[in-house]
Amino acid sequence: MRNFIQKEKKEKAFGLRMEGKSYGEIRELLGIKSKGTLSYWFKNLKLDDYAKERLRKNTELAQARGLFRFNQERTKRIQIENKISYEAAKKEIKTLKRSELFLLGVALYWGEGAKIREKMNCYRLEISNTDPNLIKLFLRFIREVLNVDEGKIRAGIQIHKNIGESEVRRFWAEKTKLRADSFFITNQASSASRFKRPKNFLPHGTAVVRVNGRQLAYKMKGYIDALSAQDSGK
Repeated sequence: MRNFIQKEKKEKAFGLRMEGKSYGEIRELLGIKSKGTLSYWFKNLKLDDYAKERLRKNTELAQARGLFRFNQERTKRIQIENKISYEAAKKEIKTLKRSELFLLGVALYWGEGAKIREKMNCYRLEISNTDPNLIKLFLRFIREVLNVDEGKIRAGIQIHKNIGESEVRRFWAEKTKLRADSFFITNQASSASRFKRPKNFLPHGTAVVRVNGRQLAYKMKGYIDALSAQDSGK
């Protein structure tokens, strides 16, 4: 009985091999544990051109599937690594002390803020950005570190024509804790623009925070110059 089962399995293995199945596929289909068994059975087997072509295609398909699985596993591994790095980095940032907020605010203005324009007699602090969190951080800096009076803070929103004014006013008022009616609105794109923008382009516009004051502007310039001189040996 055992010999009959083995003979039947061998015949099926030959048939599968002639169909172009790989050793691994045949072993899986017939429950053959040893690869050596198939090598022994097939040592004198001559594949015709059809079987060779089928085997070649099946091998390529198996390789493609293996590559796909590898890429999936690699993507998952990368996502896990990214999440670990992200969460670890978040834990490194503690609640900002005043001294830290001071340096962060100066560095932020150094990179994003408007510069003094003496020829135009323009002296003010002004920063614009689409990121609500960046705007909130700058507002916290001028309120808590520079002690700017709330009544001196001016705010605006630059929008494109496809954006509703009332919606963006509500959005930025909620984010900045400024009154919705305190925001002035300006259009960024002119009617002569040759390019059509998608409807969801900058859906909340660009917020502008401005504080007028010559002494304040020069104070910020001094902060930035002092910060920039840290590594220059001045």
